Amino acid sequence: MILIRFLIIFIILGCSRSFAEENYKKEIENFAKSLILAKYDVLPDKTLNEKLNIKIFPLDDRHNFKKCQSHLIGEIVGNKLKKSTSVKISCLDSESWTTYIRTRIQTLVPSVATNKALSKGQTLNSDNIKLIFADKTLTKNGRFSEANELIGTRLKRNLSIDRIIKDRDVCFVCKNDKVNISAIKDGLVIKTSGIALNDANIGRTVKVKNLRTQRVIIGTVTALQEVQVSF
Repeated sequence: MILIRFLIIFIILGCSRSFAEENYKKEIENFAKSLILAKYDVLPDKTLNEKLNIKIFPLDDRHNFKKCQSHLIGEIVGNKLKKSTSVKISCLDSESWTTYIRTRIQTLVPSVATNKALSKGQTLNSDNIKLIFADKTLTKNGRFSEANELIGTRLKRNLSIDRIIKDRDVCFVCKNDKVNISAIKDGLVIKTSGIALNDANIGRTVKVKNLRTQRVIIGTVTALQEVQVSF
């Protein structure tokens, strides 16, 4: 009976120590994460809508760390946040130790994506698109950050579900669309209508055939099926 009690106590103490060691490893990992977040918060090119996704690679189970009686000290290796970033963590107690935490960092930005598989020519609406946060490195070449700005545009190609919609995928003015033309001269605005002769997006030029005069003019897309011409 005494032997059984001793074994039970031994197992309990061993489990408690193992639990405490795992908790302390988590504390070290969380300290590394806090250093990354602090560095990210002062980046000059950070935007308000960005989010940071940090994956911490757990410390090796074979290594145990004596709890630091002084404060943990840490630094980001290279002093720069990269996709793969290492954080050096040290304890300067008399029994000092140093370890490195490996991390994977993603900067996430709001991006409009498809809510279902869509076909070329489909009109985008609130049912078939959604706003997600996506890896910034995958959203180059003209992503859209608000779903509302794409409502009413049409697709120029087939897109699979959960695909980030980019500028090249849609047209605010599509070939053969009937568009509203605003002609501006000396502060005077004349409105008429025309037919688009090519695809274009906001800020891009488009050739338009004036339905009244049959003349082909070049204007700038200002909104969905809206073209502005200056003389």
